[in-house]
Amino acid sequence: MTGLSTTTDAESVYEDDNVDYARQCRVADTAEFLEKLLPVPDRIIETVLKKLTGSHYDGKRWKDFPCSESAVKGKALYAPFIKVANAIRTAIEEAAAATNDLHGVAEWVDYHAQIPEPSLSDAARPDCLLGHNVCKFATKDWPTNDGAASQNESTQPDAREKETQRKKALQASNWWLQVICAVETKRRGSQKATDIVKDLTGHLRRILSKQLDRRFVFGLILGPKHMTVWLHDRSGVLGTSESFDIHQDPHSFIRVIGAFSVLPAEQLGFDTQMKFYASPDNIVPTYRLNHEAALVYLTATGREKQWVITTNGNEQYLTVKALSISRARVMHGPASLVWAVVAFKDGQVTSKKILVLKQCWRPVGSKSEQEMLLKVKNAAADMTDTSGEDFVVHVQLEETITMSGKEDITGSLIRKGLQVSASKRTLDVDERYLRVNMMDDDIISIVAVTSSRPTSRTHTRLLFSTFGWPLKDFKTRREAVCGIRDAVVGHEYVYYNGLLHQDISPGNIILAWCDEDVGTTGLGTKGCLIDFDRGKYGKANETEAPAKFPPLDRDSAKRKASLFHEVMAVEDMMHTIIDGSVMVAGSAAVDSFELFKYVAKAWIYVSRFAISAERIVDSALLRWTKVSRKFSFKLTEEERQSDSRTGTPPYTSGEILSRERYYIDSDLFHDAVHDMESFFWVLIHICLTRSGPDAQQRVELDGDNKDHQQLCFIVHCFFSCTENDLAFNKRKLFKAPDDFEKVIIPHFHPYFDELKPFMREWFSLLVLAYDYLEGYEYHNIHRRVLDILDRALASMTLEERDSDAGRKAVIESRRDSLCKLTEIREGHKDWQVL
Repeated sequence: MTGLSTTTDAESVYEDDNVDYARQCRVADTAEFLEKLLPVPDRIIETVLKKLTGSHYDGKRWKDFPCSESAVKGKALYAPFIKVANAIRTAIEEAAAATNDLHGVAEWVDYHAQIPEPSLSDAARPDCLLGHNVCKFATKDWPTNDGAASQNESTQPDAREKETQRKKALQASNWWLQVICAVETKRRGSQKATDIVKDLTGHLRRILSKQLDRRFVFGLILGPKHMTVWLHDRSGVLGTSESFDIHQDPHSFIRVIGAFSVLPAEQLGFDTQMKFYASPDNIVPTYRLNHEAALVYLTATGREKQWVITTNGNEQYLTVKALSISRARVMHGPASLVWAVVAFKDGQVTSKKILVLKQCWRPVGSKSEQEMLLKVKNAAADMTDTSGEDFVVHVQLEETITMSGKEDITGSLIRKGLQVSASKRTLDVDERYLRVNMMDDDIISIVAVTSSRPTSRTHTRLLFSTFGWPLKDFKTRREAVCGIRDAVVGHEYVYYNGLLHQDISPGNIILAWCDEDVGTTGLGTKGCLIDFDRGKYGKANETEAPAKFPPLDRDSAKRKASLFHEVMAVEDMMHTIIDGSVMVAGSAAVDSFELFKYVAKAWIYVSRFAISAERIVDSALLRWTKVSRKFSFKLTEEERQSDSRTGTPPYTSGEILSRERYYIDSDLFHDAVHDMESFFWVLIHICLTRSGPDAQQRVELDGDNKDHQQLCFIVHCFFSCTENDLAFNKRKLFKAPDDFEKVIIPHFHPYFDELKPFMREWFSLLVLAYDYLEGYEYHNIHRRVLDILDRALASMTLEERDSDAGRKAVIESRRDSLCKLTEIREGHKDWQVL
């Protein structure tokens, strides 16, 4: 297969940033922005200005600031800005009647003057910032572990170097933990105005990705005379449409700088319901860290950090393991954070039952996960078999997070209802994102390309009683396949009761802990489908599907299977061979030519993988079964939820990525077949990238392995490149189905060889289903996929080729994780996992 589309990783990141920047960067009226988002009392501003006049402000200009006419470089602004900003901070803390949460713990610093080691510097770091004092000082006391490295030096010569690199990488990553507000200037004369804005939004995005207790963050762009202010939350980026002159309008300058010394932490972006857990007697918010807590905070990775989270009902939970925190880096969207937690109170664990806590930002107006799953349960009330519910996550609690009693919503609580300023004229071609008007290195005004209203999002907390391990951490090949099989059963259950998941990925399928007799693995786990963030609820529509093609009754369909094979080989003879008709039950008025083509393709699919060519073609042979459907997922624009994006790109159907059908010129909407394709790509990814149990990645994918460049290329083209390339490559594969055998199958790791025939069949099933949207395969896709997976499991011997070492490593890892999570040492009988 040639002509696959691919870009480099750097190009991929750059393109994704550009898309986010273009779609999610907006501006609002400057006066309203400052007044609503930075509400510092006028009397305090006046008091501060009076105090600083003479010493720092001469009545016309802030002292030491260069004149704009000199076309200064950004670094000439650092020292005067820091001097004045800290003078404002000190004066306003003295003038304010009450101190805020950041009183005495933060100061404005020149980043370039504070970082002594060039190796730790990062070109993507802000010029100046408001930072935590204690974090800056605590970094000097970081343990180096040099002693441990030197003790092992004789047996591990590179131990010291590895430890040094580990420390530097951690320090570079955790550097962002100190930043409360970022400041950017124009660094060079050739720098484009839009790039300054883009650099700042990149800083703000990085802060949100590292500081898990931040709901939003402010940033400033500074020139010799003018300043613009920016806010980054989970609805995107919002800036002031016009800059203000810091010299001619000192009140606004004091308002902006002083806000960080007057406003409470929640109005500066902190989640006040989260506190950092350093030890049982040292639990503090990150904006009030003491020296001991700061040392723990700065020397732990994001996954190692522990938090105490308080619900609206004042129940507390201690995070014991980060399950998913990578989505914190998204520029806009749910930004889901997921931890394993235990009940906690007064510094003590009160229950050893492991729960899962998730915090995310869902679109306002969208149905919550608990609401959707409750509707599913109600719709399933008349079902005789509800066993599929066992393979779907159970929600114990769902609530909208509140700050000081008010619901935490980006559009209302954070942005205070600010209206987006619309563009009044068409921008030039090279101004795809913003028009930033500058004069003498100063930003004067900004026009956003995107003037549509951003998606307002509600900060939501969920507590699940379902705990398990990621699918990639399977302990046998059988457990991996069983995990996917169980998740498909769960998907079928919610689908036929009105809910479509729309985001099937390895991260949304877990191997949930259960009793030995639950699930299909027989291994103490069951597959479980989680995370319905992007799910959509269908509309009631009682139908029997498929409606177009009637079943083939055995008594009335007397054609031999071999005849259909001949017809497909000589398609232009079709009408002659079948005399223009096909016998069907009920003699329904169906286009005979179209029906016969479908029957022939369905028979070839079945006969290729299981059936003899001498059997009579009927519904039983073709596995055609009508299904009763209570819901339709073909929704109008008005019926769709506000957050229309679906899927995790590497595992998303090529139809959804490209917004175009593979074969049929028909309206596209996300349906069950697309999620079944996503399950397919999940298993394909495992077969291509894993070499055995315990998330063992193939050594062939490590580094620059010239002997396996084709494998690396295929994995990149179908799982790691840009969304556009993923869409192109998947469409190309489905347009040329024979290439699956040449491109994908040969690269399976030998550990998964037994799955090859079943993955061939699954791919062929998808091709047939997409080719006939009115066919049985499309409408009964769950049962057909489950049939394939059940036969795959039946073909696996009990004595698999899994090494005892691999299985034991996974078992021991799970045992250790459960023991560490709950500090249980007694053994298996005491593990308590709901």
